[in-house]
Amino acid sequence: MERFLESLSKEELIEYIEILSKNFLTLDGYWFLGVEDRFGQKVAIEIDEEAWGKYAVSEARRVKDLIKANAWSLPELGNALQLISIAPASEFDIALSADSLMLAVGNCRPQAARIRSGKGEFPCRTVGIAHLSTFAKELNPRFRVRCVQCPPERSSKDACCIWEFTLV
Repeated sequence: MERFLESLSKEELIEYIEILSKNFLTLDGYWFLGVEDRFGQKVAIEIDEEAWGKYAVSEARRVKDLIKANAWSLPELGNALQLISIAPASEFDIALSADSLMLAVGNCRPQAARIRSGKGEFPCRTVGIAHLSTFAKELNPRFRVRCVQCPPERSSKDACCIWEFTLV
């Protein structure tokens, strides 16, 4: 019997990747809520930081194996960021300049779900730094990440969070 995945069209595969991304974020959200309900938000965020930091190493290595770049500069990082697990479901907008890469997340499904459920936004800056900084540094230790905005502090209504990547 043929593997069903191999029978899908390019459009269907892209849709499936988006489904996997949503599923990943759903699982992460339920996991976070379970920890938060049992131990409080502070502990949930601390555990989430640790988990995302460790996960980022594996994620970066797999993306690195796929892209096979000779050198990791900002354009290659931009390509790699489009392949992280949360990207397909998060409406990433990536802008590259001569000395930085800006990543704006237009749709943060976990924050939107929290708002819909009445829990409100949670301060995710440290979790984002753990994930994105570790991911970028695994590709090239010279990458640096700075959070420009993250819930609950926002200056732009067009993005949930904005991250700046530089190469030092």
